[in-house]
Amino acid sequence: MMLVAGLPLSLFLTSLSQFFIIGSFFIEGSIAKKFKKFLSNPSAVLITSLWLLHLLGLAWTDDLQEGFKDLRIKLPLLILPLVLSGSEPLSKKQFQCLLSVFIAAVFAGSLVSMAVYSGIIQREIHDIRDIFIFNISHIRFALFVCLSIFILIQKANSSWKAKEFSSFFFISILIIWFAAFLVFIESMTGLVLVLITGLVHLAIAGYRASRLWTRVLVILSVVLITSLLVFEIRNIIEEYNVKHEYEIDITEKTKKGNTYIFQKNQKLYENGYPIWVYVCDEELRADWNKLSSIPYDSLDERGQPLRFTLIRFLSSKGLRKDSEGLATLSEEEIKSVEKGIANVKYQNLSDARIRLIQIIWEFDQYRRGENPGGHSVTQRFEFWKAAIGIISSNPLIGVGTGDMPAAYQNEYVKTNSQLDEKYRLRAHNQYLAIGVGLGIPILIYFIFVLFYCFFKSGMWKDYLFLSFWLIATLSMLTEDTLETQSGVTFVVLFLSLFLFSQKREEKSEI
Repeated sequence: MMLVAGLPLSLFLTSLSQFFIIGSFFIEGSIAKKFKKFLSNPSAVLITSLWLLHLLGLAWTDDLQEGFKDLRIKLPLLILPLVLSGSEPLSKKQFQCLLSVFIAAVFAGSLVSMAVYSGIIQREIHDIRDIFIFNISHIRFALFVCLSIFILIQKANSSWKAKEFSSFFFISILIIWFAAFLVFIESMTGLVLVLITGLVHLAIAGYRASRLWTRVLVILSVVLITSLLVFEIRNIIEEYNVKHEYEIDITEKTKKGNTYIFQKNQKLYENGYPIWVYVCDEELRADWNKLSSIPYDSLDERGQPLRFTLIRFLSSKGLRKDSEGLATLSEEEIKSVEKGIANVKYQNLSDARIRLIQIIWEFDQYRRGENPGGHSVTQRFEFWKAAIGIISSNPLIGVGTGDMPAAYQNEYVKTNSQLDEKYRLRAHNQYLAIGVGLGIPILIYFIFVLFYCFFKSGMWKDYLFLSFWLIATLSMLTEDTLETQSGVTFVVLFLSLFLFSQKREEKSEI
């Protein structure tokens, strides 16, 4: 209970609880029996072997300090499968209790985040991710929310069948809250995972339905949901591609008689308005420095050149970049520019549709050869390029458990990456991360372990396990989920709970 409560709320509690768990495992006794039970469970041995392979990776590691740090982070791979497979399974009541505590902790975390956003808890906010104050990544928290949604769906189904309608109503409210929270925090990863997992469950339900009309209804639902999403994304792209072209006179002066800068070859737009036309740095610099304590030629609060942020913001309103245009900005809009908000539409910190437009803008910039640094989606392409470059140079055994940070930095220098040093990060793809550290053969083995656990003993038929497995494995495509304490603990804990801590007859059918 401490561990599942600590996952979304406290890294300290997450660590401390595992010491209690492993300590009680040995103090309880019957160690030989427990190890025999562990060794007779292929899934548990396979999961634990992943930690042992990282330990082996120290043999060709130069940076042992970084290597031991990585092993410490990944200790759940060693501890949790051993303890949970060697111990007696939980009763149905105990298992459901753990799930309820987890949901309660995630709900509490979401409430605290909303309190930060609303100002009840005082904290400076520049980005929606700043509302998470427990040192848990907003992406990891989104994974917790995704799993909570599918656990609650099962609980809602049970309440409905038992005709406990008050309980069903309360659980339905929680489901809506969590889904709305994913939209609020603009978690594209979370929303996509919920969508894909939900569609998979729908498809399976349709396949297993005994009545023809039920199958038809499910198929139509899948088609309708997919079509609506495609239609909405298409509309957003069309809206983004609308261009407000107008006559440009390069001889025109500002009202104060100063010269404009025109870079007509720079085909960059903000809300359909060209950015690099009618720009007068002289007037912007003089007037901005009177309005703000952040100098025009410095960085905004997100670490971006303030000049570029201001010019983009003015362009997004269709204004000229001069004294006259700057004078129309309100105090709130000036504060937005200081915070690094580069578009008048982005001032609302939470808007999933605007987040989609931002992602489209990132792709457009990247396609034009612009630096993707600081853009969470497109800079991943640079991370993946670096990872693939490292793997191609070290395909068999990788660079070793502790040498990954140095290998990435060397690869960025080698390829003369556009990314600034602060954005030169790891792969943000768990599969590539395994390949970088331990080589292609171990990457294939890692994928084998995931699918072995999925198919072993018909686990794919278990509703909760299938939901968790899809959330975990799909998240690894865009995140190095096992490279952080909260991420690896989440994956290994629930993998072990579903595989080893449920009595076979109590597993949940889809």
